[in-house]
Amino acid sequence: MSYYPSFNPQWPALLCYEQGADITLLSSAAELDGHPLWAGCRLIDHQARVYILSQASDASLYWQAQAELVSLPKLNDELKHYAATLGVCCTTKLVVRDLAQAYALVAWLDQQ
Repeated sequence: MSYYPSFNPQWPALLCYEQGADITLLSSAAELDGHPLWAGCRLIDHQARVYILSQASDASLYWQAQAELVSLPKLNDELKHYAATLGVCCTTKLVVRDLAQAYALVAWLDQQ
């Protein structure tokens, strides 16, 4: 996988798969190597920057920085979906107001 100069996330970060089907809290770039990655994966860094894993014409993957910061409503939807896949009830009550709360929620969900 290629890491372009535009890929300079601030850690910790959330690794998001397919609309919240799975979300992982990563503390460093080294942890990326331990996770399966494919085109479309998103990384949301500590500064709310979003990176999308894209596929080049030669089939190599690279992280592409997005112009817009993460949308909290969209992130909340993904977090609710992730919680539901883990069997958490009452997911409509799960709402984060910032990334620190999102990191804490993912850490808590991973312990359930």
